[in-house]
Amino acid sequence: MILSRSAAYGVRAMIDVATVADGGIAITREVAKRQDIPQVFLTKIIQRLAQAGLLEAHRGAHGGIRLARPAGEITLRQIIEVMGGPLFMNYCLFRPGECPREKDCPVHDVWLEAQEKLLETLGNCTLAYLAERSKELCSKQTNSANQSK
Repeated sequence: MILSRSAAYGVRAMIDVATVADGGIAITREVAKRQDIPQVFLTKIIQRLAQAGLLEAHRGAHGGIRLARPAGEITLRQIIEVMGGPLFMNYCLFRPGECPREKDCPVHDVWLEAQEKLLETLGNCTLAYLAERSKELCSKQTNSANQSK
């Protein structure tokens, strides 16, 4: 299972917006530049995230994007599922009962347990945590660069 490019970009964009001080507005083209996301692609991602109620988009001279809810109320799972749909480890978990081997499959319970743990982990990881982690990593990188001068 590999995350789609749009899901990965969506996560990066949301973290970037969450790091803007005091819930301010982030300029879309600046987010695209900082996160190495093609502007056209980011515009489509923003539309999906806004339709899902995770972002607010503002047009005009002072336009941009900002979180629609507090970062502590938005999870990594929500972002990924908005961009790519529900996450499933295997087809048998996506459509229970359709696999003729489901009842006597030795690995079915393993898929189920792995999926439950994955969804729990992603559901417990908030955007607030990721934004804070991003700030910490940027701070460490800046300090390391300054020390090497």
